[in-house]
Amino acid sequence: MEEPSGIAAHDGKRPDGCTLILWRAGRCLAWDVTVPGTFAERYVQLTSKESGLAATRASDEKIKKYDGSLPSMEFLPICIEVLGPMDRNTSGFFNRICKHISIRSGDSREYFFAMNNISSILQRFLRVCVLQNMELNADGVE
Repeated sequence: MEEPSGIAAHDGKRPDGCTLILWRAGRCLAWDVTVPGTFAERYVQLTSKESGLAATRASDEKIKKYDGSLPSMEFLPICIEVLGPMDRNTSGFFNRICKHISIRSGDSREYFFAMNNISSILQRFLRVCVLQNMELNADGVE
């Protein structure tokens, strides 16, 4: 999936998307999604000690990447590990947005519905990752 072309920063960095309406303090919200592999070699030393540290590290890296690049927008890294843990920014965002949706809809289960959908998407993504890994490993075996 490619980033939208209309929201490039002055240095060429482009987040995955942005709101068309103002989010907070007169600024639009821009986001960049990352799904780090919980068992990836670069994260396994972190995730073996504490759940969610791969998402936290990925979030920190995204914040550094976009620091000052989008001055007219508020930036949010959305980082969810393949096995489900989220960083604090992502978790807080989903809590806030689902609370607003619940108030509008009158249904207090909106957070549950959102997390259920995200979980289903992650399961599909994990399936693709596992199948691709199996294919890569099968190519080397004769």
